[in-house]
Amino acid sequence: MIAPSRLPPAYKDWNRRMGAPFGSRLERLARSLPRGRGLVERTLFRWAPSVRGPFAIQPNNTIRVFEYPWAYEAIAPEPGLRVLDIGGGLAGMQFVLARAGASVVNVDPGDEAHGRGWPVDERSIARLNRAFGTSVELRRTFLQDAGLEDDSFDRVLSISTIEHIPMDELPGLMAHVGRLLRPGGLFVATVDLFLNLEPFTDRASNEYGVNVPVRDLVQWGGLELVTGDRAELYGYPEFDPRRILSRLEDYMIGGYPALAQAFVARKPEAPA
Repeated sequence: MIAPSRLPPAYKDWNRRMGAPFGSRLERLARSLPRGRGLVERTLFRWAPSVRGPFAIQPNNTIRVFEYPWAYEAIAPEPGLRVLDIGGGLAGMQFVLARAGASVVNVDPGDEAHGRGWPVDERSIARLNRAFGTSVELRRTFLQDAGLEDDSFDRVLSISTIEHIPMDELPGLMAHVGRLLRPGGLFVATVDLFLNLEPFTDRASNEYGVNVPVRDLVQWGGLELVTGDRAELYGYPEFDPRRILSRLEDYMIGGYPALAQAFVARKPEAPA
């Protein structure tokens, strides 16, 4: 599916409760205060992260108002659930999932990610864990070097990350996703669909990345699509770029400009 222009009421409620995607009400108030006298800085940066909320730490695109509640619902976190967050940076979702009882591992190389990653280190994650009462584990490296065991995760999460990775690295990345998921486990992902790139124009890439065929991602991981309208997922035969362009008023458009594709793919159960 593509993020709709009208946010479901349940998603609006989730965002209010979680302070997503920009932080708590106090955080937003601080950002609205007049600049010039240091008031914003004194107020904002001295507040403990626990007051500001997990979504106040890393800047977010407005389209996260859909992506975050959608992903949370798709993951359905509960105690004991093991979740791998690919490229989680300092984003709030990892801590929200951990607060719900999930065991979360964030694999993120940080600044080494081709110059496109967020600064993230063990000290920052440790501080945020203390603030939010969580125990998120950071593996500050690339997925293939993270030393994670096969069939060890119930969910793999990727929020607006894959499109920023070089295309020639994606088959290997998705092979690791398939390897790490337990049979029956879910890959929960959102992938930006840039309106100024192929298949909408003749341009192959922009400063943010490329349009990645979702069908290829699913196949490279040895997965099967279980949630997502193929007519709204680039790479499937049902996807028609002209139809997408004719319905732009129905979709939420991020600042790039880009749409947000959302889908869930499952690792097949092991043969009996």
